[in-house]
Amino acid sequence: MNTFRRLWRLITLFHRVGGVRGMKHVATEAPRYFQLCRRLVMDGRVPPSAKAVLLGAGAFAVSPLNLSGFIPFIGVLDDIGIAILAWNYFLKRVPATVLAEHRAAVGLTDDTELL
Repeated sequence: MNTFRRLWRLITLFHRVGGVRGMKHVATEAPRYFQLCRRLVMDGRVPPSAKAVLLGAGAFAVSPLNLSGFIPFIGVLDDIGIAILAWNYFLKRVPATVLAEHRAAVGLTDDTELL
């Protein structure tokens, strides 16, 4: 039964991101989002606290430390969950004009939804 629940969660997540079309969008736009992230981290107008959270999440993702073994409720979040939370926190702290400027520079239009 546990395997069925995991499979159902995976199917549900797949539908949440838009199915095949959504996954294709994420895959094709990923290089632009990486450019956007790099440009925003290098920009001096972005608050240092936001940069620290984003870089900390990236360091955690590549570190051999696995908190899910030590803290039971964190195991649900996983590295991807932590990265998504850090990205959302980062984007909320970036001034709107700075974000719009860099989105235009990397070719992300207004109809392209942020991850």
